[in-house]
This record gives sequence, C-alpha cells and structure tokens, in this order.
Amino acid sequence: MKKQNPLTKVTRKVAFGAAAVFVLAGTTILTSCKKEARTQPDIAGIERLSNAAVTAQFYQSGTHNGFFWSLWKSDGATGTVNYANGPGGNYSVNWNGFNGNFTCGKGYSVGSATYKIGYNLGTYSNSGGGTFGWYGWSRNPYYEYYVNETWGAVSPHTGTYLGTFDSDGAGYNVWTRWMTGKNIDGGDGFRQIYSSRVTKVTTGQNRVITFANHYNKWSSLGYTLGQLNIPAIMVSETWGTNTNGNINCTIWMQ
Repeated sequence: MKKQNPLTKVTRKVAFGAAAVFVLAGTTILTSCKKEARTQPDIAGIERLSNAAVTAQFYQSGTHNGFFWSLWKSDGATGTVNYANGPGGNYSVNWNGFNGNFTCGKGYSVGSATYKIGYNLGTYSNSGGGTFGWYGWSRNPYYEYYVNETWGAVSPHTGTYLGTFDSDGAGYNVWTRWMTGKNIDGGDGFRQIYSSRVTKVTTGQNRVITFANHYNKWSSLGYTLGQLNIPAIMVSETWGTNTNGNINCTIWMQ
C-alpha cells in the first residue's frame, strides 16, 4: 500500500553492540541487544557497521531477542519517528509532524506460509494513512503482501476487490493491485495482495493471524506467493502529511 518499496531504498544495515542509539534522518532508534550474527541475510548488499551511533537516510534492521526488526523511511521524509525494541517480541513507535512514508516492525528473518502469529496491540493511534498487520515479500513471482488488522484515518484499500472470507474468527476483504515501482530486488513492477479485517481490531487483546488461511485464499484466487525466504514483520506503517501517532505491540509464535 505504500508509495515506495522499503527494501530498495537502502543505504546501510547496522550490526551493533549493547545499548546503541541510532538516528535515522530525524528518526531515533533505541535498542539493547547482542551483536547481530553475520549469518543474517543481507538485503541489497547493505553495509554493516558495529558498535556505533550512525546516521542513515533510508533503512536499518537487525536482530533483537531472537526477532528480526527493521525501520524504513521514504526519500525526503521529514518530521520525527522514534522506534524502540522492547522485551521479547515487543516494540513501540511514535511519530510527530511526519511527512512521507515509513514502515517498521518486528518479526522473523524469513517468512513462511505456515506461520501462526500471536500478537497483542497495546496502543494504536494514526492520524494519517497506513496500516498495522503481518507484512512481507515473495520472489518468483514478486508479491508484497499484507494481512491488515487495523489502519489509520485514511483507508489503505485500493485496487481490485476479490471477495471476503473468514479467518481466526474475523471476516477479511481481499484486494490486489499492480504496482509500477521497484520490486525488492530493484526490478520494475510487483503485485500487492492483501487481506483486511472487515472490522478493525481493538487494542489490548491477544489475537492470532493464521497466515496459511490467507496464503491459501490468495492462491485459490490465482495469486500464489513465490519464495518466502525474505524477512516478514508485524508492520506499523504510515503515510501522509503532518501525521502523528503511536503504536505499541508484542508478537509471538503460536
């Protein structure tokens, strides 16, 4: 749903020691964790730095308590975004006077069609466009996929409506559209496929996303994801002009 691909506008990837603070062109990342293992997949040949506070414009990622995390911001974005990794699968983000598009979140270094993700959305506020839910990419073919659990003041729903189905006790609308921008490897074009809850999720309750239900539904409609050996996260995303908001959530594997 975003206007740019968060994994092609990359400047560097950071491996860090304990208690590091990162500033991302108006973005502060606070985290404390062990140094990232060299075996974690690189995305687009990102440069690694260690034990340093750094400035980057577009993308940072790492590992924390066994989870993969990432934060991306679009070209020319202004305003502040503050991201923090909490204990276990928890993370929080708040933003103020933001202009542009950002995504962030916590998840796993590779996706899977069989993931069953538990989560608790503790707080959610977003004055702009955007979404919260399970998010990732596939290759061969290229898909950018979402399972949208809630969204901001501006609806993310656009493209071709493909119908409604039930999963984990909720109804979901399915949408797809073709995107003419760059895919995850820098080539031209990719397809978005997404399920969105008919009713936005409420905060403060334990929830489940059985991703296989969405994967299989999309396949039945003729949109089968490709290779899923790419990071997948419980994403917080926003876009728009002078947006404000805050999100706190915790995820775990069921």
